[in-house]
Order: sequence, then structure tokens, then C-alpha cells
Amino acid sequence: MKLTFLGTSHGVPAADRFCSCAMLEVNGAHYLIDCGAPAAELLIRRGIPYTALRAIFTTHAHGDHTNGLLHLCDLSNWKFKDASYDVFLTEQALADALKTMIAIQDTVLDEQRIRLHVIGAGHVYSDENLSVTAVPTRHMEHAGRPSYSYIIECEGKRLIFTGDLHGQDAADFPAAAKAEPSDLIVCEMAHFSHEVAFSHLKDCPTKRVFFNHVWYNYEQSMAGIEAAKGRYPFEVLAVADNDEFIL
Repeated sequence: MKLTFLGTSHGVPAADRFCSCAMLEVNGAHYLIDCGAPAAELLIRRGIPYTALRAIFTTHAHGDHTNGLLHLCDLSNWKFKDASYDVFLTEQALADALKTMIAIQDTVLDEQRIRLHVIGAGHVYSDENLSVTAVPTRHMEHAGRPSYSYIIECEGKRLIFTGDLHGQDAADFPAAAKAEPSDLIVCEMAHFSHEVAFSHLKDCPTKRVFFNHVWYNYEQSMAGIEAAKGRYPFEVLAVADNDEFIL
């Protein structure tokens, strides 16, 4: 299993970071966790055919996590007609908007190949490679809208992608990360400090922690992450675009 970070920035792309998009490769199949722009172009630049895409999982509706979906689904719809994958969305409005934008271009989304699903809490997907469970967070509760963390089980390993969390205390940090051992936690840190992050992570029986989507007091947070290396019983790393890991 290989994990690649295509985009690691926060709400605004930076000179050296695109918006949120992580990619898992398992036995030749590819899965995206969030789909910030320009995911469609980045797959092509890497020589990854859209036929290799198996599923896309979004954590919430914010554009820095979803704006790449339209271009990807549009290209799959009219150009790469052998592509066939599932797209897991957090709310019906996203599915409706995606279909409307494609219809504006005088075509209709082929939902036999590009299958849109609106998720809830619990198990959302499994195939011969992995199993995915959605865990509710409070990131968008101010707007009365859903958001999720994901637990991914694959090849005997357990990965947790926190997604964006709520407020400066991250009080909705997924309890599952503390309750059971994991091989990796990908902690998004746009809205709280590294001190808050480690106040939760210290109770997590995990092997590795990758910080993604870092924004809050960026330079101070990056320095805090660097200083934490060796202080905890798990590996600590702030990831950058194009970082790849064999898990």
C-alpha cells in the first residue's frame, strides 16, 4: 500500500502546496481522500489513468476539499469513458451541484460509471483491498451540515484520516483513534495549535502521525511539530505535496 499526498495546503493553495488530496494505491487500484483542485491534472501528470480510480471519499463540502471533483468527474464523463468509480459525498447538495454543473455543459453525468453516494456515519465502502468507515465530526456544525473522519482498514493496517475538526480545541478528535491501535493517523491541523493536537495524540496508540493541511500559526506550528520528534512513542512528520510512503 502506498500513500501519496497530492495536496497538503489549507483553504488557499500556496506556492508550493495544492489543496487537500491524499491518494492510496493498493494492488494497482487508487483511492482519493478528499479531492481539492487540481486533482484531475495531478493524476494525469503522474501517468495514473482514470480507469485505475476505484473510489473518492470526501470529508466535508468546503471547496479546498472538493473543488477538484467537477473537473475529474467531467473528464471521466466525456473523455475517459472507460473510467468507473464511486464518489462518496457528505451531503446531497454536493451531488446535486456536481450533476448541475456537468449538465450546464450540455451533457448528463453517466451515473452507471461515476456513481455518487451520500454517506452517513458507519461503514461506507469495502472491496477486495480495503474497508472504509465514516466517523462524524463537528467541523461544519455551525452551518448544520455534516463532516467526517475516515477509518481505513487495509492489508492488516488501520489508518485514520481526521479531516478538519471543530474549533481551536479539536474536541471532536475521533475517539476511535484513542480507543484502538492504529498504524497511522493523518491529522489535519488548520484550526488548532500543535499543543492542542498533541494533547489528543498523546493518548493515541499509533505508530505514526502525519500532520496535513497545516495553517494555524503556520511557522510556529511547523516548529512545534519538528520539536516534537522523538518525544512521543510514534513517528511525527509534517507532510508536503508529493510525499510518498509505503505503509
